Order: sequence, then C-alpha cells, then structure tokens
Amino acid sequence: FLETIDMPYVGAGVMTSASSMDKIMTKYILHAVDIPQVPYVPVLKSQWKENPKKIFEQCEGTLLYPMFVKPANMGSSVGMAKANDRKELQEALIEAYRYDSRVVIEQSIEAREIEVAILGNEDVRTTLPGEIVKEEAFYDYNSKYIDNNIKMQIPAQIPEEVQQKAREYATIAYTSLGGRGLSRCDFFLTNKNELFLNEL
Repeated sequence: FLETIDMPYVGAGVMTSASSMDKIMTKYILHAVDIPQVPYVPVLKSQWKENPKKIFEQCEGTLLYPMFVKPANMGSSVGMAKANDRKELQEALIEAYRYDSRVVIEQSIEAREIEVAILGNEDVRTTLPGEIVKEEAFYDYNSKYIDNNIKMQIPAQIPEEVQQKAREYATIAYTSLGGRGLSRCDFFLTNKNELFLNEL
C-alpha cells in the first residue's frame, strides 16, 4: 500500500517481507544458499485431508519425536504446538490449520536461542549475538508477551568462531531474502556449537 501511494517507509519491501513471513518459502530460499536449518516437512492442508496416514509416515520417516508444528504464515508462536507422538501430531496439525492452509513440521532439538541484529541495505552490518535466556523449554505466546519470563544475555556467552559464523549466516540470509533497513536473525545453537537458522 505504501509503495502504491509512493510513501517512503523503513524496512524490507513486499517480496522480502512476504518471503520472510512465510516459513516454508524462507526455508526454500535459505536451503538454496546452504544455510543450515533443522530438518523439516512442509504439509499443505489439501495433502493432509487427502491422506493423513501418508503425512504421518512422511514425518515419522524424516523426523523424530518431539516435533514442532507451525502455521507457515503466523508469528509469535500463534498456532504452534509441540508433538511428542502421533496423537499429539494430529492434534497439532488440526490446530495449525485453523490459522493457515500451509504448515511446516520441524525436528525439535535441544538448543540455546541466539539472535543477531542486522542493519543496512547494500552495506550490511551485524551485531554481536545475544541470547534469550528462559526457564520454559517451549517459548510460546504467553512466555513472550504475558509472563515475560525471559532475560537477554548480550553479548551471548559463546565461542568467538560461533559468533562470527552466526553473523556470517545472518548476512547471507538477509541479502539472499533481499533484506533492507533492519532485521533480526534467530538461531538455534546446540551443545556441539552447531548453528541452525530458525527465522529472519
């Protein structure tokens, strides 16, 4: 709308915003530039309705329980659920499809949550990584906005080579998606110092 009325604005344009808000599209783009991500299975509502058993088998053949089920186009953990078995996976899919006709199912991993801020257009700058320190294993909507029971550790207490790798991946992701202005790149960091980009 702002572009239609020729109104200047700060931040990413239409294509970048749409691609980044859609978890499945983001994953496809990041895969194309070799950014590590947790294993995932995208599932359309039509596929689920047509053959739920096939979807279960596809997920269980690719991923291990527990899994996270997320609507492709929702933020703030809305419609997201953790599934520990097939029954919970079915319930999570039903809930996620209330919000979107496209859902992504991801492998759950034990990891810390690391964030890198990004600023710029052609000349991209990144910050030192920070860490979300939380007591809850599942950082849901209430944890984020109601209980607000988290702390930020800035900079994150992680090895320098991991810091540099996170900033490098954040820059590649940002430029590959066509980022402009400012953004935040979220990572999972395992106890083996493996980085997986969660979202941008």
